[in-house]
This record gives sequence, C-alpha cells and structure tokens, in this order.
Amino acid sequence: MIRKEAVIIGVVACVILTYLFTSDKTATEGYMGVGLPWNFYRYTSGRSGYVNHSQTGFNMSNFILDLTALAALIYGIHVFLERNVKKKTRSEKPTYLP
Repeated sequence: MIRKEAVIIGVVACVILTYLFTSDKTATEGYMGVGLPWNFYRYTSGRSGYVNHSQTGFNMSNFILDLTALAALIYGIHVFLERNVKKKTRSEKPTYLP
C-alpha cells in the first residue's frame, strides 16, 4: 500500500512544477502550453499565423503520459520514505529486563 505522505508530496510537487513550467507565450509566439513533462493542453490566442491549430486544445495521450509520470514519482517517493524513515518497533522483552 502506498503511503499517504508519498501521495500528498507527489501531487503537490506535480501541481507546483506544472504551474512553474507552464509556458505562457501568447503575446509573442501565440500559444500557451500546460503540462510537465508533456504539454497536455495548448491554447492559442490567434495572434500568430504560424501556430499549428491541429495541436491546440486538450491532448488526452499526453495527459495519460503526465499521469503515468506522476504515478512513477509517487512510487519513487514511497520507496524513498520506506527506506529512510525508521519504523518504531516494539521490543518483545519487558522494559525491566536489561
């Protein structure tokens, strides 16, 4: 079972990185791309004539690839937390014995 901390850290990191790497070039190149590492949504303002309109809108295959990358990130964080966070173990001996 994947730890809840790994899921929270992975989703928050993915949302923050997607927001930071969103390319908003509507004023100069005429498009805006959302998605990390693959752009799953592309918007065009129509100001530029050389934007390929067949690549605009929502791209489901890139969205699935982004979700797969998120799942791999969450699994990697889970493995890291399992290796590095020490679990408290109960001793079988009573506390009054040395």
